[in-house]
Amino acid sequence: MKTLNRLLPTLVVIAFCYWSIAPLFHPGFFPIHDGEQVGRLHELHLDVVSGQLPPRLSQNLGYGYDYPLFNFYPSFVYYIAEVYHLLGFSYISSIKIMIATGFLLAAIGMYWLSRYYFGRLAGVISAVLYTYASYHSVDVYVRGALPEFWSFVFFPFIFLGFTKIAEKPRTLWTIVTGVLLACFVLTHNLIAMMSSPFILGFLIYLVMITKEKKQFIHSVLISGTLGVLLSAYFWLPSLAEKHNTMVNLLTKELADYSLYFVYPIQFWHSPWGYGGSVPGMGDGISFQIGKVYFLSIIAVFVYALFLFKKYRKTAVLLFLLIFLFVFSLFMQISASKFIWDTLRSVMAYIQFPWRFLEISFFLSSFAIGALFITPFPFLNKKWVLYLQYILGIVMIAFVLYKGVTIFNPSKYLTNVTDQDYVSESVMRWDTSNLSFEYVPNGISTRKSPHGNTIVNITKDQIAKSPFSSITGNMNIQVKKDIPQQKTAFVSVKSNGILQINVYDFPGWHVSIDSKEVSYSSKNALKLLRVPIGRGMHTVTAVFKDTTVRSIGNALSGITMFCIVIFLIVRLRKVK
Repeated sequence: MKTLNRLLPTLVVIAFCYWSIAPLFHPGFFPIHDGEQVGRLHELHLDVVSGQLPPRLSQNLGYGYDYPLFNFYPSFVYYIAEVYHLLGFSYISSIKIMIATGFLLAAIGMYWLSRYYFGRLAGVISAVLYTYASYHSVDVYVRGALPEFWSFVFFPFIFLGFTKIAEKPRTLWTIVTGVLLACFVLTHNLIAMMSSPFILGFLIYLVMITKEKKQFIHSVLISGTLGVLLSAYFWLPSLAEKHNTMVNLLTKELADYSLYFVYPIQFWHSPWGYGGSVPGMGDGISFQIGKVYFLSIIAVFVYALFLFKKYRKTAVLLFLLIFLFVFSLFMQISASKFIWDTLRSVMAYIQFPWRFLEISFFLSSFAIGALFITPFPFLNKKWVLYLQYILGIVMIAFVLYKGVTIFNPSKYLTNVTDQDYVSESVMRWDTSNLSFEYVPNGISTRKSPHGNTIVNITKDQIAKSPFSSITGNMNIQVKKDIPQQKTAFVSVKSNGILQINVYDFPGWHVSIDSKEVSYSSKNALKLLRVPIGRGMHTVTAVFKDTTVRSIGNALSGITMFCIVIFLIVRLRKVK
């Protein structure tokens, strides 16, 4: 019975999530801005089954020329979806189950965090506010920014992890928090970077209230180090090798942050829509935080003033959350441009200042829970508790009423199947045209009608085979075609040039008859080319780790191994 009572609020929170995930039960899929999601899962699956771990290449995206997507694009959410796909679900269903999992975990995490500080009722209220934050729906049902959406999951769990360490430094919580930090980076490295000042602010608060300050700081440093090392296989090569791509160019064009600052009035009211973000106030998507959140934050501020004398720890926490909330809003308006300009080399990759909305909703949802703290500090009376429950029910009802109207896609694509997203023709042209920032630097480009740079390629130029003859008379028999290796038997009747249809990106090695040869990529699409003489030859192109990738892999692998060994030893001692 006690277990049931303890689990009941969590089950209530899960039940309240129904309206956020209800559209996922609809057959088919729905249109989103980032239409690559199903395709990316398919590409990661190809990497997994071909043994390319950790994944680096996408065989079909990038016009079919082995695009180094996963070397730069965080892929944790696709690992989650891949688990569901390996269990037998279709690509579309796996993506939808992954989304539902994200909604549920974010709600549970916020409930646990708010419950720890303010009690069960507060936890439920915070979880509902967090789940039905309008930007939650924007990320899923409008933009389709699923890695960014999954970042919602890690905020409350990371804050709770550090709280547990501050309560009583324990090795297990130190490790768990380190793993959470690594997963956060691997989910969305930009959101993780953006959130660092806010996490630091919370850590300063915890240092102030904890009795074992030195031990806490020591544990925090260990957690941070674990997070950095566990995710090193991704962030280290991503930073070191991005100069080989054209991503720096694209951040200076349509994705320039200076074009997308939010007007303050848009936080109060911004019409719901399924369009895009544009310069000025004509945005097709909503940046609204909403009246309930703003009015409640004002109430929290007044409440904190009353708490300050007798309940200083709680009051300071609320003042901190409100300050960080206001700062997150400031970072989205043009008044903060001097910060963006000063840190341009880093901030340019964020592209859209309104991405800070995610942090705004986390902080506000957490802080608002304090209004429902139990027992109420000033009047520990039954009627006060009843009033809190009534106000809580009214707030939940209003939030759900608004949520039901916006937690829906623009329409449903009922008849689509996996093949509509993962067939070679779709992946190598339609989907590839949506995103190409990691193609090789120096590739042939042109300006689109919108004035931005795009790859200078036509549909008849997309890869149709891993090998092709440029000059000479030769017959090519493909023997192996997986993301990280291409092998063919080539019968050459007259000397010529053989092209391996992969982009020139560090790590490719070409051999003819088991002897490594140098290649050239001085062509429009930066593809590998080798001279080949008469006779029968076996040509192989293999993608190997560079030094920086090997170092990253080693750091992550050794750290993971040490954690597993530690946990095994710890478990044996407990037994």
